[in-house]
Amino acid sequence: MISFKETLKVKSYETDINANLKLYSFMNFAQEAAGLHADSLGFGYDNLIQTNTAWVLSRIHVKFLKLPRWKDEISLETWHKGTDRLFGFRDFEVLDSLGEKIILATSSWLVINTRTRRLQRMENIMGENTEGSDSRHAIEEAAERLVSPQEMEFVRTRVVAFSDVDINRHTNNAKYTEWALDCIKEEVITTIRITDLIINFNTESRMGDSIDFYKYDTPETMFIEGKRGDTSIFQFKLNYVKL
Repeated sequence: MISFKETLKVKSYETDINANLKLYSFMNFAQEAAGLHADSLGFGYDNLIQTNTAWVLSRIHVKFLKLPRWKDEISLETWHKGTDRLFGFRDFEVLDSLGEKIILATSSWLVINTRTRRLQRMENIMGENTEGSDSRHAIEEAAERLVSPQEMEFVRTRVVAFSDVDINRHTNNAKYTEWALDCIKEEVITTIRITDLIINFNTESRMGDSIDFYKYDTPETMFIEGKRGDTSIFQFKLNYVKL
């Protein structure tokens, strides 16, 4: 299976107040599809956990050309693009019912030891076997390493709760998108169209951790960072246009 494809119908609980797909919902779609495809290629969760290892998302860049709406039928495709030392690369493409591209994404993944939490080199996990990889690009450039602005404003603090944590016993990657968007005022978030989303997942957070959120705005971008003390947990950048 060189790629994984599935057809989805957007549900009401996956949409926002305007009936558009939530960015958080796309992140859930992407991680589920990635897991199913990795399973079919022989390096999914069930395979890795036997050696006390697991995939974790490190960086992702998503381009939103158009957001699907409640009840829309969409087609999601994902494929594995090979590895480079510590990173495994995976792209995503979402089409609407007319076959038009509406969401494009590229992502970089790491493998950790679930006991020590240390990073594992890709060749130790997958060897030199590139079977199942596809050199196509949804977005050609890999998701960028973000640099935080110098001056950021404190917004809020949140404690990681039981509902935020996944099977890897850390905060699920999609939750950071939900948390970051909650840092944006309603009068702002309802008057913009998000065109790009870039996230760096820098350090794990776990149940009971206290995360401080900081924000920096420009007329075309928003930058949000979550920190535990002086440690950066995640960085989140939005590009947008005014409606």
